[in-house]
Amino acid sequence: MPFTEYEENPVLSPQSDNKIHTKNCPCCYICGHQGHNLYHGLIDRLFCAPGEWNLKKCSNPECGLVWLDPEPLMEEVGKAYKNYYTHQDNSCNSDTLPRRLYKSAKEGYLARRYGYYRESVNIYKKLLGLLLYFHPGRRENMDFSVMYQQSQPNRLLLDIGCGSGHKLKFLQDLGWDTEGLDLDPVAVDNARAKGLKVRLGDLQSQNYPDHCFDVITMSHLIEHVYDPLGLLCECRRILKPGGRLVVITPNSESWGHKLFKNSWLALDPPRHLHIFSLASLQLLARKSGFEKYKISTTIREANGLFAASKIIQRTGKYLWGSRIPFTLRLWSRGMQFVEWALLKLKPGCGEEIAMVVEK
Repeated sequence: MPFTEYEENPVLSPQSDNKIHTKNCPCCYICGHQGHNLYHGLIDRLFCAPGEWNLKKCSNPECGLVWLDPEPLMEEVGKAYKNYYTHQDNSCNSDTLPRRLYKSAKEGYLARRYGYYRESVNIYKKLLGLLLYFHPGRRENMDFSVMYQQSQPNRLLLDIGCGSGHKLKFLQDLGWDTEGLDLDPVAVDNARAKGLKVRLGDLQSQNYPDHCFDVITMSHLIEHVYDPLGLLCECRRILKPGGRLVVITPNSESWGHKLFKNSWLALDPPRHLHIFSLASLQLLARKSGFEKYKISTTIREANGLFAASKIIQRTGKYLWGSRIPFTLRLWSRGMQFVEWALLKLKPGCGEEIAMVVEK
């Protein structure tokens, strides 16, 4: 890991007591190369954290990491999460016919592809599941829902950054022995209220024993972490031999980023400290000791990202969770299908990176 000198430097907001102090980060965290300016003067378009933010991109073509420079001091970054979405628990309990049909199709697909629901899935559900092959966006959602893992009943799975625990509860119901971890005390309380085993804090402070987990998952977490190399090294230590780590994160080289540039939703300053490319994430995995890995990009939730990015491009901000107009939803779903077609020609252009590494 490169070491650089940092200079403290305040980023001011209209409310001076909410200012976020920062440190300069002129060099790439992964390879140590100098960065060139990518965007300047960005604001938080989602949750109204104070300050203006700049992004740099690594000059090393074999890396390509994008990062905040300056970035919030670790003791100050909590101000950027004051209104964050993990504070909410928007469970939907409606039982409409379309939802029941979708649930049946999901069970049929997961039974066929990953071996879940084997005892409860009938021919009707299996046929419904086949329909998902005609909708690549929904199919990506299904793959993500089980974090690309085959059914392994009673195997121990740790979800780092589990939030309020919806995904963790789903995996537990599928037969996994689950444990969660999150830094947000409100989210942890929500998860525990679902009967889940969830710890509060970061991974390094938990002092898990060596070789204790079969699978570790982290979805849209690593881009928030100050020391992603240390995080991956710790994951490797606590994984059993043959265990797997699944990392999902935004792709800095995506088609959506190229289209929307500084309006791309997944930039998310100042919470996203590092935004990875395929090359930079592979380099990080190798530095942490993982040698076996499978990495690709996906179109999962690309429609929502396209729609929100378009709103940011038009208005300068997006109210998280707000209803998107029908015409924009239709356009963004079409864009998701276009990106799916582009992936056949350029596999690295998807909005998310999905990396599965094996110890």
